[in-house]
Amino acid sequence: MVIKLSKSKKKRNSSGKFFIKKTDLIGDIVFKYPEVTPVFAQAGLHCIGCHVSVSESLQDGCLTHGLNDKEINQLIIDANKRISEFEIASRVSFSSIAINELLKKVKSKNSRYVRIVNSFGGDFDFEPSNSVNEDDVVIKLVNGSNFIELAIPSRIERMLRNVEIDYNSKIKDFSAKRK
Repeated sequence: MVIKLSKSKKKRNSSGKFFIKKTDLIGDIVFKYPEVTPVFAQAGLHCIGCHVSVSESLQDGCLTHGLNDKEINQLIIDANKRISEFEIASRVSFSSIAINELLKKVKSKNSRYVRIVNSFGGDFDFEPSNSVNEDDVVIKLVNGSNFIELAIPSRIERMLRNVEIDYNSKIKDFSAKRK
């Protein structure tokens, strides 16, 4: 049985029109909205992780890579569309088997939460924790009368939208697939 979580609510920035604009720094955009990375790469902005991205506006980066005003405007439309899709996407969900494995982790360490953390190679892992960080999203996972609270950094939570986590007892590891 897969436990579905509530959908996140659509949010807009203060202008009510776009999430990002030409004057926003590339590094800030990618950090806040990691889902735009493939949109930027497809437009030729392969320097997303470049040290210049923390001080370069989207417009300046696009101009540096030879995009004209029409292409920049289309990139912003495409990026904002991608962000809108993620704003209303389902949060990460877990199978009942995965929830049971997470419960074991928490109980073995007498912890209140389980935290999703980056591990080597860009994968994710789960660690018991007794605290949450300021930027964490806390998701309650329920399996029958048992529940566990998952603490997940907001940026990682965005990356895992529309993802289902399962546990494979043969390989004794979690797996993820995008819905």
